Amino acid sequence: MEMNYCCITNRFYNKEDPVPLQSVSVDVRIDGFIANVRSTLVYRNTSKNPIEARYEFPMDDQSVVYHFEARIKDRVIIAECQEKQQAKETYDDAMKQGYGAMLMQEDDFASDIFSCLVGNLPPDAEASIEFGYVTELSLHPDGILTFLLPNILNPRYNPSVELGGSTNPSDITYVKKGEEQPYKFEIKATVINPAKITAVKAAKDELNVKLNDDKTLAEVTLAKPFVANHDFTLDISFEEATKPHIIIEKGDDSKDGILKKDVVMLNFFPELKDTDYTSKHEFIFIVDRSGSMQGSRIEMAKETLLLFLKSLPPGCYFNVIGFGSTFQVLFADGSREYSEDSLKAATDLQRTMDADLGGTEILAPLQHIYEKATLSTHTREILLLTDGEVMNTETVIDLVKKNANNTRLFSFGIGEGASTSLVKGIARAGRGRAEFTKEGERLQPLVVKTLKAAMQLAVSELHLDWQLGGGSPDIIQLPKELPPLFAGERLIIYALTASDKTVLDGKVILRCKIGDRKLEFGLDVDSGKNISSKDASLPIHRLAAKAQIKQLQDAGKDENKMSIVLLSTAANVISCHTSMVGVDKECKEKVIGDLIRQNIPVMYDAPGSMVLCCALAAPGIMGCAPKGKSRSHFTARAARACAYSQPQGNYMQCDSGSVDVVEPQPPAQPTYLDVVSLQKFSGEWKLDEDLAKVLKTTLDELEKASPVKALTVWATVLALSYLEAKFSDKKDEWEMIDTKARQWLDLQDREGHNIDDLLKNARSIVDQA
Repeated sequence: MEMNYCCITNRFYNKEDPVPLQSVSVDVRIDGFIANVRSTLVYRNTSKNPIEARYEFPMDDQSVVYHFEARIKDRVIIAECQEKQQAKETYDDAMKQGYGAMLMQEDDFASDIFSCLVGNLPPDAEASIEFGYVTELSLHPDGILTFLLPNILNPRYNPSVELGGSTNPSDITYVKKGEEQPYKFEIKATVINPAKITAVKAAKDELNVKLNDDKTLAEVTLAKPFVANHDFTLDISFEEATKPHIIIEKGDDSKDGILKKDVVMLNFFPELKDTDYTSKHEFIFIVDRSGSMQGSRIEMAKETLLLFLKSLPPGCYFNVIGFGSTFQVLFADGSREYSEDSLKAATDLQRTMDADLGGTEILAPLQHIYEKATLSTHTREILLLTDGEVMNTETVIDLVKKNANNTRLFSFGIGEGASTSLVKGIARAGRGRAEFTKEGERLQPLVVKTLKAAMQLAVSELHLDWQLGGGSPDIIQLPKELPPLFAGERLIIYALTASDKTVLDGKVILRCKIGDRKLEFGLDVDSGKNISSKDASLPIHRLAAKAQIKQLQDAGKDENKMSIVLLSTAANVISCHTSMVGVDKECKEKVIGDLIRQNIPVMYDAPGSMVLCCALAAPGIMGCAPKGKSRSHFTARAARACAYSQPQGNYMQCDSGSVDVVEPQPPAQPTYLDVVSLQKFSGEWKLDEDLAKVLKTTLDELEKASPVKALTVWATVLALSYLEAKFSDKKDEWEMIDTKARQWLDLQDREGHNIDDLLKNARSIVDQA
């Protein structure tokens, strides 16, 4: 059947078009767990008319923009934080009056997209724009800190307005695949830590690293020019990375409000025992199968799903849902108990899964789950894997938040440019945790880590006991409600002194309960030892303000607007309800002439030439349905064709009629999954031809070598020995499979042999494989 469909989305950059942005220079200062970033953007108007340059760029959802200024000739314009609509009116009024103006704001639909507008830049004029922001560094279980500088801004799927989509999505210009950005991009970093720095690495970039003699300071530059076709990361290792600590940042007496007061930053690393896990859970694994997941992303998702299914404990319930423009449920009547039959049904689905469901309608599968009652004996846990390229983020987060009392949600962002606003937002709303992985990185260990977190008994009665100054201190805790606590995770809390008389000496105790067991973790506070190095930008103050703003926003963005605006303007940080605006009123000559608006092209990362150009969005809004057909008639085949559409001139456009799609070849499956895929639901392996093939021997030889009569015991020992011998470097990926197998072996008749002896017997066979 021939289907006619078409769509036009975001513009492609043409090399002949002038680009006013000449260069981007990023200077990063990493001090402990905090990164303070200064970005300088140099603009030059080479046209004969005044211009308004619009630059949209990604930023991590947790980042806090606190500074925005422009330098034009000998003039410096410092922007101020205003209520969002007021700032827009200030900017528009200045533009109409012929003044130069600048505006920086957070996107209305995605808190990880920012726009910088430079207006009324005269012909032949140059302007240097600088903005500063701070962010917390993520910490991995192995103690590695990661700084992320997002550069990839993928097109976001925009559903219908009824589903929370935008009626006026941003018009973004993209650099074509394989081409470099038309402006210089430079990065340098300084890493400071009181403990010894042991390594500074980048995932995709070659670095020059210069350490001082005591290895507490590192100067980092790039060995080659940076091409912004990937997110830049710095992985930093230093001694005692997971040691609990406190930092006190003194306020500035010349400031008002929150910036005048002292702020405390607490970093807890509570140790929770592995015994605090239970199998009494209902696990629902949701996989993004939209067109943007094609290629390596869907293959990674399939491998991850297999590992997830094999790692599940007996006694749990589970289900699998794939979603795109529609969604498909493995067990339509509801989650089923984990058994050999239900596992086979799930692995059959896993083998045939593809990115063939069109757009990214993430709301519908979540609604489907929440409409069903929870099991009375099992707590419900959602594990959601997506590349996060949607516009209705707030609507999705609101739905998750409304159901957080009966369902936890854990999220995974996959690939360059995954939306931190969505992935972190739904995890925060769902009282879970978020993880991210880039192209070339393995998602599997993160999923196992998260599955363990989902199996953990909920931590209850979590609170801080402030024992400062010899009594009950006058402290404002930020955020007021503590985030959830999981094994192996750090917990960052801020506190603000409400009175000048507060003495920051004493102790802070984190108290909680897991089941019937009470736990407490203490930190000593010494105002003489815990003072941070002097930083006029007050980074910890800004992070503390952002923590409270996020909690106010999650509790009700519109209901708490006044509180958010007051806190944002007091701390001088951009939020969902505030922007930064500056006007060049010192210029004696007003700008005249017809204004030309120019978009700064940005990089994207997506399968094919462009992602989801007609991903079943509302007609006219980043997409269209087939001619004469409703959106529900738009088939997966059409969506897949769109996912592989080619640029037409300066726009992305889908072809009309039938389209032949060349499927990407999946990467080779890691060998260890070959043996993992053979494990039974209860943890054992069967001694059969398939296992013999993996071990590169015959079934007859394996049977002859068995030291026990129970061949399933021998098969299980062989499989574990094979994993240990060949893939010990990936044990964090199959450790739950190993645990389940050992628990099964403990219950079997091993004829007097202990498990370790059997593993030694198996090693001689495994070493020959």
